[in-house]
Amino acid sequence: MKNNRLTIAILPVFCGTASFAFAATCLTTPGQVVGNPVFGATVQTFINLGINPNTTCIDNALWTDPSGFVLGSYVKGAEGNGGTSDPKTLSYNGATLGSIAADANGRDFFWVQDNSPNASINGIVGSAPSNGIVWDLGGQANQAAVFVFVDHGPVPQEVLENTAWLSNNPNAADGGWTQALLTHVYAAGWSADPNIADGFVAVYTLPSAATFRYVSVTWGGPGAIHRDGDNEIDAVGGLTATGVGVNAGVPEPGTWVLTLRALALGLAKLRRRGTRLT
Repeated sequence: MKNNRLTIAILPVFCGTASFAFAATCLTTPGQVVGNPVFGATVQTFINLGINPNTTCIDNALWTDPSGFVLGSYVKGAEGNGGTSDPKTLSYNGATLGSIAADANGRDFFWVQDNSPNASINGIVGSAPSNGIVWDLGGQANQAAVFVFVDHGPVPQEVLENTAWLSNNPNAADGGWTQALLTHVYAAGWSADPNIADGFVAVYTLPSAATFRYVSVTWGGPGAIHRDGDNEIDAVGGLTATGVGVNAGVPEPGTWVLTLRALALGLAKLRRRGTRLT
């Protein structure tokens, strides 16, 4: 498949810039432990897997939702779902499965899975973006936060086994999706220990200021460090280039009504005052 949009250059990203969702301390020393010690991961583990800690912020912080952050709404593409009732262990318990849409939309240790056929994007094993799991991010996003589920090791391989793609058309062909780059890893996940099934939170950022409404998360592909034919995604959400949610600064409908009413009253007073002065 010939597709120029699927081949992009690595954009240098540094800790503390607007490309990250939050200010953080990025780990760069090879021997530093990353995440819960039960994972056995260090910065050197990431380096050995091809992740440069100078361009991807590896951070032991716990993810916290920024202003205006909302979870994406499932559109299509999942081939399976599952989850666990015990997030304190790396295990899988599918006894209480919900619907695919419910498991895709809730950040609750129940996941959806892409295990579509290998498409060999640019010669790299993985699913095609047109066959990935697609969410509506609810607004124009420059970054995608991917909340993964991990039920077994090795970690971080089983956590960072995805590629994230963005588009304004959920039904776009492969050429209509732009790859986002892994720029930030929150190694404490989104739920405080002793919960470990949330793995890490991975933030993927576009290499430009472009924004898109939809994200497709695929197993494998050029953004993954592990390619074994599937993934497990708990939920996703969109961020702007400055790291806030796509709904930050957008007033609720009721707020718009009050604002417009106040503006109308103000203009009426100005007109009356102008009449009295003339």
